[in-house]
Amino acid sequence: MRKKRNKFYSRILSVSAAFMLLSSMGANGAKAEVNGDGTDVVNENYASHLSLKPLAPAFRVDTLLQWSPEKDPDAELNRASVPLNQHRFKGSQINPLANPKAGITSAAITTWNHDEASSVGSNDFNVYAFDNWQLLDSYIYWSGTNEGIFAIPTPEIVDAAHRNGVPVYATLGFPWGSSKEGVAEIEKFTKQTTDGSFPVADKMIEVAEYFGFDGYFFNQETSGVSKQTAERMNEMMRYIKRKSNLNVSWYDAQDNNGAINYQDSINSKNDMYVKPANDGVYAVDEFFLNYNWTTSKINTTVETMKGHNRSPFDAYAGFEIQQNSYNTKINTNALLDENKQPKVSIALYAPNSTMGLAKDPADFHEKENILWTGPQGDPTLADDSANWKGMARFVTDSSVIEAKPFTTNFNSGHGKQYFVNGKMASNLEWNNRSVQDIMPTWRWWTRGEGSKIKVAYDFDKAYNGGNSLKFSGALDAGSVSDTMLYSTKLPVTDSTKVRVVYQNQSGADMSLGVAYSEDYAQDKMKYYSLPKSGDGWQTAVVDLGKDAGKTAYALSLKVSNAEKMDNYSIHLGQLSVYDAAAAVISKPNNVRVLEKITKTAFEAEARLSWKAEKNVLYYEVYQENADGVKTLLGVTPNDYFYTPNITRTMKNASADNITSLRVIPVNQDYVRGEAAEIAFDWGMGTDATEIESNPTSPNVALNAKVTSVSAENAAEPASKALDGTAIGNSKWCATNAKSGYMTIDIGEEKTIRRWRVEHAEYGGEASNMNTVDFELLYKNKSGEWVSAKRIKDNKKAVTDVILDQPVTAREFKLQIYNSGTSPWGAIRLYEWQMFENAALPRTENIMMHFVTAENNAGAQDKVTIENVQQGQTVRLYNSLDSKDALAEMKADKNGTITFEELNFGLEAGRIYYTVQTEDERESLRFSVAYLNEKVTEVVHQINALPALEDLTLGDKHIVYDCKVAYNKLHPTLRKQVTNYDRLLQAMDRMQQLKKES
Repeated sequence: MRKKRNKFYSRILSVSAAFMLLSSMGANGAKAEVNGDGTDVVNENYASHLSLKPLAPAFRVDTLLQWSPEKDPDAELNRASVPLNQHRFKGSQINPLANPKAGITSAAITTWNHDEASSVGSNDFNVYAFDNWQLLDSYIYWSGTNEGIFAIPTPEIVDAAHRNGVPVYATLGFPWGSSKEGVAEIEKFTKQTTDGSFPVADKMIEVAEYFGFDGYFFNQETSGVSKQTAERMNEMMRYIKRKSNLNVSWYDAQDNNGAINYQDSINSKNDMYVKPANDGVYAVDEFFLNYNWTTSKINTTVETMKGHNRSPFDAYAGFEIQQNSYNTKINTNALLDENKQPKVSIALYAPNSTMGLAKDPADFHEKENILWTGPQGDPTLADDSANWKGMARFVTDSSVIEAKPFTTNFNSGHGKQYFVNGKMASNLEWNNRSVQDIMPTWRWWTRGEGSKIKVAYDFDKAYNGGNSLKFSGALDAGSVSDTMLYSTKLPVTDSTKVRVVYQNQSGADMSLGVAYSEDYAQDKMKYYSLPKSGDGWQTAVVDLGKDAGKTAYALSLKVSNAEKMDNYSIHLGQLSVYDAAAAVISKPNNVRVLEKITKTAFEAEARLSWKAEKNVLYYEVYQENADGVKTLLGVTPNDYFYTPNITRTMKNASADNITSLRVIPVNQDYVRGEAAEIAFDWGMGTDATEIESNPTSPNVALNAKVTSVSAENAAEPASKALDGTAIGNSKWCATNAKSGYMTIDIGEEKTIRRWRVEHAEYGGEASNMNTVDFELLYKNKSGEWVSAKRIKDNKKAVTDVILDQPVTAREFKLQIYNSGTSPWGAIRLYEWQMFENAALPRTENIMMHFVTAENNAGAQDKVTIENVQQGQTVRLYNSLDSKDALAEMKADKNGTITFEELNFGLEAGRIYYTVQTEDERESLRFSVAYLNEKVTEVVHQINALPALEDLTLGDKHIVYDCKVAYNKLHPTLRKQVTNYDRLLQAMDRMQQLKKES
């Protein structure tokens, strides 16, 4: 989608005033996008046995039509587990400027890269953990993909949205511009059979219903489509509406005649998509207006919609905020009627840009509050006094909290660690929006007297999940702060109770507030005192039974202090409303390790499954090694699970190389049931791989102070090139800048020997956006900038170099002379790193399952290593400690290397190997097991047997010889015969043949 100009790249990028899926420039890029990457495989790493990580689905028309769950290895993992909550309601209007009829749709870049990011969460705190669902009507999973035109939403964002009653749409992105291949794909897409059906539409319905999302967002910007095809596409969307409950969202690009003709409104040129057919069915539920709307265009939109008996609030005025987030100036007055209320709804493009403004993932939520609530920090006060109004100024909040039990831990779906019942269960960073709780309705609406308390997420303390709510501040004597938390419609019975888990060491008086009037009137609030707590988390249960027959319309937390408090803070960890305790769930059945990959002797990933149990909120999966310590691997509402986090150490590894895995069901009250256990067999000892003893030195530029910068986008500042990550579009970007600079202060003098820069391609963008010509400079004692290293004609995604001479300084400058060859000129730099140690990164070793070793008689042994890259040097070693290589070979092409004429000796053992890429250090040593020579002979002998169906009685002697050879082996060696089952089958077949003869 676009405002003035745009292009279709393989990833969503910062381009001046652009809303679009982006690919390479020109027809070739469009062709690559339409046809995908040339294969029918979505998850190439899984297919190549490189990883078990699931990826969200993506298709072109052909691969969509071929898709089935049986052929999709990620299918079960990618199914949403939470159905769409159909009981959404609007509470009392708290801001008079908002319009209860207006809504918001959000086209957010949800994952850092659709084709690479895990679809079920990962070990990263830095993620777009959106949680302001109460202000949203629908969520567009906005993403580009190299697999085709369909980008299917990840299950975790669907689960989070559905829990809050918000539908989620897949993105359907046709290439921007003139493209024969694009037009051909649209013709294929809209093909209609003689019986009137649309095969692609039928498949779209099947896919949506299987994965559990709610509709499709059409972004059709391919030029050259005929009027006939446009009308057929319109009828295809009506067909979807007639045959399913799916929604259709549409971007203002293609007009009634098929031309790309942005109207910035709905008028007679593009109204075909909102016009009902004779049976009353229309194609488009939500119409996303292009960005150049004006008062007159909004008025035309309202008139056109009413003329077709459609609500004008089915039209969404586009806000393009990718580059500058809430610093973007938008003439919202054009949206308002005489009562200062919006006349249409709002569509946000790239509201995830708040991530670029945030100093860290916790601060992201503070920036989100500005975007959604407004700069006043109170949804009741959001108005037109500031440039950015806040979405709470335009729309009223919604809630789904009308049934019990309702429990929240205020878990936002990511964190620095994971807590279970107040104790740390994992010290890893994490994100998984599938387990995000329903978050507070208002951020933050506090009523009271005196000092106003500050409310924020605290990621250092949590009860269940990654964060709690922290109430803090300096409070004057006599202050009262009543923070309204949730809009509800909960019927109170004589058995209704509220459980509150909190910490209140500060000594102020705390009360649970319940609003018993629909308008949340303060004089109709009732407060239930909560005891003061000691250290740690305390649980209080409030009985609402005396108010049976009433309805609780809101829940709040009131803090009162008689004395002045300079540094007050309390934490709220859980809030639960219930009538009776939920039943404890029995352990899940049929727990299986479906697949596993051991990365090293200490790290592994796996896929698990089990039989789903009823009334489960989610499952927690733990591991336990020989030390008895239980560590959380992850949490999921699904009955299929992926983890990259199975680990052990030299100290806690068991003698039998088994790690115990436990799956624990959690009910709606967050009470944990009985664990189901299963063994994870490493299949090797801890001596199978080397442990890093000489790591690279820390990056001294990490979070350095930016002292000056030539230019930067507000949501993509220079500081993002110093934050240690390229995930989440974390980069320095200066739009339309061919050259520029940034200077930094690292805090103290350091001697720098190594310099690394990560360019656009490293972050998933086009290779022609890589920085071409750039230089590292340092400030000498005289205050002059001196060159340390200049790199010209760069084409690499990463430049990682040892400086010609070490330089000692405190202040450094990165000068960009040529930001790239892309016509969409911009500085795009994801990371600038510097190191005191000259040691380059190690080459990543080849995974152990790609290596085989065969111990034959004498000097006939061999080692075969797959997936070697051209130019890499491969070495073999006798042990972890060997100083000299046993053999060495350099690959002259990509593929397989085989070492022959080796002699391992008679006994079984392990052979160690490394790989090394030029300009990198040798990898850590991995190993592969080999058998005893005599066992190998027996294995070969069994393998040489004819296939079972080809065996005859004449083969009885060779089968007998195999059995004799096997029996001659020592009993301990017989266990190493990996194909003994085949020998048994051959012997059984011979017995059968004898009976038949």
